[in-house]
Amino acid sequence: LGLGAVEQLRPLVPAGTTMTQMALRWILMFSSVTCAIPGAKRPEQVAENAQAADLPPLPRETMSAIEAIYTQQVQPHVHHYW
Repeated sequence: LGLGAVEQLRPLVPAGTTMTQMALRWILMFSSVTCAIPGAKRPEQVAENAQAADLPPLPRETMSAIEAIYTQQVQPHVHHYW
């Protein structure tokens, strides 16, 4: 389940961006989100995570593709929890 979704997301990651940065940028695209607090084990991860806030907005096509992956691959397995 999870790895299949990750593989579908991988081609959507903008050049020069990590998967983690894209995920953080995706979270920050929602107006109801005021901050994201990711975990990190190394100082390099903290710096990489912080850079996500400075990335340009994800294109509408990317947001739609991520939503479709979520709806098909993730939502059926987690949505019932809330």
